Amino acid sequence: MTVTLRDVRKLARQLGARVEDTKDHHSHECRVEAPKRKTWDEGGVHELVCGVYQPWKPDYADLLSRMQHGLSDCTDPDCDWCSGA
Repeated sequence: MTVTLRDVRKLARQLGARVEDTKDHHSHECRVEAPKRKTWDEGGVHELVCGVYQPWKPDYADLLSRMQHGLSDCTDPDCDWCSGA
């Protein structure tokens, strides 16, 4: 089964995450931002990113796999990302 951007967006909606898929000149990047005050269990980060040079597409299967590990609460009381700084 080929994983597409639609699959990434579907899981993101279920998890309350935000997807940004952009093409700029020679690059194509997909970012998946965890909901406020959450981090991705895969990597402990607020945002998963996959970028490539066009004409290739981001590895949506890899993004989906990392998203499927789930979310956790951000445990950093001084987190710039969560505070919006």
